[in-house]
Amino acid sequence: MPISPGLQFDHYEIIAPIGKGGMGEVYRARDKRLNREVAIKVLPSEVAYEAERLRRFELEAMATSSLNHPNILTVYDFGNHEGNPYLVMELLEGEELRAQLDEGALPVRKAIEYAQQIAAGLAAAHEKGIVHRDLKPENLFVTHDGRVKILDFGLAKLRPPRNAPTGSDVATQKQHTSPGTVMGTVAYMSPEQVRGQDLEQRSDIFSFGLILYEMLAGQRAFQKESQAETMAAIANAELPDLSELNSKVTPQLEKIVRRCLEKKPERRFHSAHDLGFALESLSAPSSSGANRTEAVQALDTSATTKRGDWRDRVWMIAAGVMTLLAALALGVAYVRRPALEAETMRLSITPPEKATSFDWPVISPDGHTLAFIATDEGKMQLWVRPLNATTAKSLGEADHPANGAAPFWSPDSRFIAFVSEGKLKKIALTGGAAEPLCEVYDFRGGTWNQDGVILLGESSNEIKRVSANGGAVTTILKRDPAQGQQRLRVPVFLPDGRHFVYYVVHADPAKTGAWMASLEGGETSLLLAGDSATIGVTVNSSVQDEGHLVFVRQGALQAQSFDFRRNQVVGEPVRIAASVNVNAYRVAKFSLAQHGTLVLLESLGNRQFTWFDRTGKPQGTVGQPGRWLANNLSPDAQRLVAELRDVQSSNGDLRLLDLARGTDTRFTFDPLHDQFPLWSPDGSRIAWGSNREGVQNLYQKAASGAGQDELLLRSDSNKEPRDWSADGRFILYQENNDLWVLPLEGERKPWPWLNTLFAESAGRFAPDGKWIAYQSNESGRDEIYVQSFVPGAPASGSKWQLSTRGGTTPAWRRDGRELYFVSPDNTVMAVDVTLGAAVSAGTPRELFSLRDRRANLNASLTVTGDGQRFLFAVDEATGLPPFTVVLNWMAEVKR
Repeated sequence: MPISPGLQFDHYEIIAPIGKGGMGEVYRARDKRLNREVAIKVLPSEVAYEAERLRRFELEAMATSSLNHPNILTVYDFGNHEGNPYLVMELLEGEELRAQLDEGALPVRKAIEYAQQIAAGLAAAHEKGIVHRDLKPENLFVTHDGRVKILDFGLAKLRPPRNAPTGSDVATQKQHTSPGTVMGTVAYMSPEQVRGQDLEQRSDIFSFGLILYEMLAGQRAFQKESQAETMAAIANAELPDLSELNSKVTPQLEKIVRRCLEKKPERRFHSAHDLGFALESLSAPSSSGANRTEAVQALDTSATTKRGDWRDRVWMIAAGVMTLLAALALGVAYVRRPALEAETMRLSITPPEKATSFDWPVISPDGHTLAFIATDEGKMQLWVRPLNATTAKSLGEADHPANGAAPFWSPDSRFIAFVSEGKLKKIALTGGAAEPLCEVYDFRGGTWNQDGVILLGESSNEIKRVSANGGAVTTILKRDPAQGQQRLRVPVFLPDGRHFVYYVVHADPAKTGAWMASLEGGETSLLLAGDSATIGVTVNSSVQDEGHLVFVRQGALQAQSFDFRRNQVVGEPVRIAASVNVNAYRVAKFSLAQHGTLVLLESLGNRQFTWFDRTGKPQGTVGQPGRWLANNLSPDAQRLVAELRDVQSSNGDLRLLDLARGTDTRFTFDPLHDQFPLWSPDGSRIAWGSNREGVQNLYQKAASGAGQDELLLRSDSNKEPRDWSADGRFILYQENNDLWVLPLEGERKPWPWLNTLFAESAGRFAPDGKWIAYQSNESGRDEIYVQSFVPGAPASGSKWQLSTRGGTTPAWRRDGRELYFVSPDNTVMAVDVTLGAAVSAGTPRELFSLRDRRANLNASLTVTGDGQRFLFAVDEATGLPPFTVVLNWMAEVKR
């Protein structure tokens, strides 16, 4: 059939021929539906008439089409035009690896970078149960920016037997998996291939070893004068040491190559994942394009290679693929029949039987397993539960993720990264010992790409990078105060593994939301505005370059279509959940699998201020239910000032509750966020933090509500007021997880009281004004400490740890002889304290537990001066809230 420019294949328009081979012709074409250029290979019609072959190939076609990885040539579509099966695939620019090897050995660093990418592609295919069987330099394509694509993946077994006529004179013959049949290109076969044995994934690892050997040595490994001699050498001969052929090859690298080339499969790397980790340990990832995997943007590519060798390679790209398409020609009608539309399903995941806390759900990328943090028998632990199981298991102790330090998964769903003992660790889903990767200080979210690169957010307002095997930590992105950026946190990789989304709190509220950056640096850009720091990313299972960004806006969980080719949002957002739990740090508690599974902790709803005595018995309520957060009791215990969060805007105003009269009046009136209120020691004024100028600054006003708001302190960083000294001279506040003091006399010049690498917060002056209690994670988890306070001076004396099993939000009794705090399992604790020249403390003891009440214990700890009553905002429901799992949530978006 003659094919000329302008001819229509469904919604594809032929532009120009690229090349041809015995198995078909390749054309440049335009996908008119998605407005992108693609490559179309058209098969000769004679290959479509072997019905038995096509039937047997159908299942293989389904498996191959499931491959979607940046290091594997992407197949977009297939069809049949007037009896000619055709395949639609991405358009590449570059050259085969063979072209580079023909010029000799590659630089060692480049060889390692290529090897890492090949291993990543192999791992993705092996997970799908697909073995390449013909891995060789001719089937590896290197794009101009250094990315490696594996061609003809998974199709080796789809080619006809050697004696079957196919209309092709291709030198590389591939066959069905028949016992005793030799398949593949002889020079790159494994020993089991040359013997005609059944093959599994470690055969590909041997072929990989031969390619890596050639990249480093500059010569083929077992190449002899005849095929028989080559096969005998592969089965029996040993290779010369690489170090003899290339002095730059290290012993560690040679050891990896030797292990790939073990004659017995069981002595090789057990998986391509293990091989990839071994390669990654050789050197830290570079910033070059060659050390990453990513989806090629079809609109920016062309079919032209710098050697003009498309004509020599196009038939190799899809020689086996074309036979597959011919097979599909008879099955197209079946494949394209409308599938039954998936229905959205919801289910609840309840806590482990003895859990006293249940938080931070994160679903694995493959959608099979849920990880979460829960406290059991007083220990906070990392748990996992397969969705098809009824019970969960603990993987070990973990830190409390109060600021958003939720666990996160490796992209292959085999490992979980989490924070414990002040370190980022990873642990296998199957269990075992956790492996420390690096130290972290006030972790604010992480993400892990397919190249083994992990990005971390920290309270220092930086995005940092570390290898999934550990090693040096480098900063790749910093907050830019000059541009109005106040906080950076919670990075999330996009599918290409090169770009990532992160959350910015900006001086301009319209610019607060999800921003995008690249591992290579360059310009950053705002993608969309949102209320929460958590951004979810999903890829549509049916369309390669499309997906969704999921975020919180006006209290609801919403999804917006995203074009990964252009890296921009499309259309309007759609609501997928009415509410989701968002903590005080704007971190929303939800996560997404790659395709169609969502897990979230729904909003806890309205809370009622409730008094409790020292035994935990309720003693009455205050005010009306609402989204109450931080609160502070007046010195005479007659009034309460509290933050009331608005569900739609996620902003809060301060309200005054008169406990004797039962009135509730609004205290602040600006449209943005007012929080962390403090009473002056004489009860005449109230101070608080507000972001009305972008950055959260400190303000005060008369407690009567009269007069205007007075600015106390303005600076480039957000500030959270924590306590007011009993003599009225100082306000203690938190800035960038350090504790500062603002004098209210003279020039009002603040000074850092406690400024360390760790996260210090929740500082409270002792009643005598000579000591400060605070919480710090310097031990690896939050504990309560006390240090002396000297006006005008930073903390420099000894410190005493008062808690023993974790603690947050300290509060003093009026006489300074007892201190209260909250343990990780939501128990109110008390410890006797004697303050003098030094600090003497007793053993912390339990007062009462709110494990069965949904109380906001981390916002503030409010206690009367005599230590007899405690005030908490308690949720209307009881018990630990379950997680909600939504299966096929995209079905609702499509409607």
